[in-house]
Amino acid sequence: MIHISSSANAIGEHAADTFMGREFLIWLWWQSEQGFANMELPHYGSVDFWIDDRIRFSTSDDKPQVSDLKGGAPATTLEARTALAAGKTIESARLGLRIKEREYSLEFRGEGLQMGGLKVPAECKDPGEEQLYERMFLLEEAWGIVDALFVRFCEQRLDDQWSGRHLPSIREWIGQA
Repeated sequence: MIHISSSANAIGEHAADTFMGREFLIWLWWQSEQGFANMELPHYGSVDFWIDDRIRFSTSDDKPQVSDLKGGAPATTLEARTALAAGKTIESARLGLRIKEREYSLEFRGEGLQMGGLKVPAECKDPGEEQLYERMFLLEEAWGIVDALFVRFCEQRLDDQWSGRHLPSIREWIGQA
């Protein structure tokens, strides 16, 4: 699907940084449509996840072409599926996560596996130490869920059945655009 760049990497970077995050985003999108946007994760239980209100595609050539879809549910549009079918990869996406009654939103950039812009639910109304501890818990929970999803992706990606089972299914899903 995505090719590893042969260019030299900066210190601390790995060649996988150039494609693993983008593949992870495609896998998340595919899983959200295959598994009704829900997955059982160790330590968290049932977690809902989806591509939220922004998804950005690009080509991986010298002069990349970019498609930036915003608002509503852009991952459900024909334009988003057509971008994948045309060979564009997901550069970044806003992800939605829900566990129990708590809902999170965060920006995930494929290259470099970068996360940012986390929005956490505000549950504690009293300012002070309790609010700080609550926020720390919520931040840890959100990052832990993303980590658990990434571990699940890596388990499938490194499994012997990836090329024979998962990859053809993802390609078929992309081809349905």
